[in-house]
Amino acid sequence: MKIYASLSLLLLALILVNAEQSIYIKRADEIAAQTSSGAVAGQQQPTPTATMTAPMTAPNTAMGTAATGAAVSMSNSTQVNATQSVNDANPFVGKPTSASFSNDIPPAYLTWKKPIPNQTFPPLYKIGVSNITFEWTVDPNALKVQPANLTVALANPQKQTYTAAIVPGTATSAHWDIAHLPASSPLMVGYYTVWVYDQRGPKAFPSPGWLMPDSRLVVAMYSTEAYVGRTDSMFCPTCYLGVGRSFHESMMPLLITFGISISTSIIILSSLLA
Repeated sequence: MKIYASLSLLLLALILVNAEQSIYIKRADEIAAQTSSGAVAGQQQPTPTATMTAPMTAPNTAMGTAATGAAVSMSNSTQVNATQSVNDANPFVGKPTSASFSNDIPPAYLTWKKPIPNQTFPPLYKIGVSNITFEWTVDPNALKVQPANLTVALANPQKQTYTAAIVPGTATSAHWDIAHLPASSPLMVGYYTVWVYDQRGPKAFPSPGWLMPDSRLVVAMYSTEAYVGRTDSMFCPTCYLGVGRSFHESMMPLLITFGISISTSIIILSSLLA
């Protein structure tokens, strides 16, 4: 009987649990239905639409003005870049030929492009054959005054000066034809100092914005000579052709005499010891 009573109680508990779950599920379905209906009603409400014609007028005008300004700015930038490229190509162009500046501005120094200065192995040129091309530039921001002219001169070890070229103040190169120099001023072998200076001369005082005289480039000159055979008394190509025979003839009598003397000495010593 106790077993039947326990089973009845267990069955009653299961029925109650299922009933509570059914009630909970029904309430959850009702809440979900109410929520979805509210969302649909919210979506069906009409929303106002704004007309963008009037507000867009000012931005369009501003964009057009900005585009025009950008085009003008690009045009000005292009002109500035073109002018800068011209100045970079020739830094001597577009400057006054005379001016004075404050002492806080340094003088302009020459920069060699060809030949390249080398104190250990100076550029080498053959006298009477080679031609020298000099090329240089200068910092366009440092140079404030355009030279009236530029002189390229070379000084030999004896301080004799040869003027290679006198070119306009805007020139960036010069050519010296040493293959056709006059016979009255021949070049000597040695190291030559190359000078480049403006109309003020090689000893001009450093001035702000003006070109500083330059003497940093050194070139070497050499020459070759044709072979000339020796004809003096100290040169005798056939003097040693019969040296073997002469040695034999001069040494044989000495060797014979030395052999006889040794033989005689041995005989005398043998007789004394006996």
